[in-house]
Amino acid sequence: MKLEVKPAGTLEKPVRVGRLEHPAIAESSGIVASRRHGGVYWTMNDSGSPPRIYAVDEAGKCLRAVHLRGARNRDWEDIAADSDGMLYVADVGDNARTRKGLTIYCLPEPDPKGKGPAAVKFARSFRYPAGHGPFDCEAVFVRRGWAYLVTKERARAGLYRVALAGKAGETGEAEFLGTLSGAAWVTAADISPDGRRIAVLTYLSVMVYELPAPPEKVFAPPASGPASRPAGTGRSVAIRRRWRLVRLGQCEAICWRPPAAGAGLLITNEGRDVYRIPPTAAATRPATSP
Repeated sequence: MKLEVKPAGTLEKPVRVGRLEHPAIAESSGIVASRRHGGVYWTMNDSGSPPRIYAVDEAGKCLRAVHLRGARNRDWEDIAADSDGMLYVADVGDNARTRKGLTIYCLPEPDPKGKGPAAVKFARSFRYPAGHGPFDCEAVFVRRGWAYLVTKERARAGLYRVALAGKAGETGEAEFLGTLSGAAWVTAADISPDGRRIAVLTYLSVMVYELPAPPEKVFAPPASGPASRPAGTGRSVAIRRRWRLVRLGQCEAICWRPPAAGAGLLITNEGRDVYRIPPTAAATRPATSP
């Protein structure tokens, strides 16, 4: 499958709204809005740091640092959330493209006012299908029991998914879904709370893809042929995209703001800055569940 992009307008200009104040948050590599606590976002550092996540507010003030028992930060690159109150920390980075196994850690969202460590509920180990990868990947979001990965490629990104359910100790295999036209050097991604849009961040741009109806055209492998077919083959799916060129430093984290906060997007960079992009006019078709 190839996702064919149709222009749908320009996003609003990012506005700087804060700074990550905690000295330990040196390389914010992922961010996601809490689904349970208003005004709370979760972020974490890149590779080589302790296995720790941080609750922050939109201005960058740190509310709590949480050590994760049962996790290792080999190369954490993104963090995601679902509607059931779970967080997912994606240890999927691979700058050298040599890793044979990748891991997504799942845990119940901690209380941002609590204390002490939090325990990982399970760790989902997986690999790419035969003939694919290894890839560097810095963008992950979660939808209906699946983690979706957008690879960091020079030309166009690959879209893969891996089932989060599985037996303890089992290594799953990701499924190849297709290529994302117009996306290169992807550093982060997030799905909107209503499941209608995917925000994708690159070194030089922010893109919002509006999903077709039904969205399973994008989120499921082709009905015919293997899910591991080569990139660029098979059916095409047309999607609409809003975008904007940005130069905000090395940005590697993006998430949707909750509707109660006014929607729009939040971005952090490795210089500790926090930016907000105001919401763009909503699509007219009915919402779908993420």
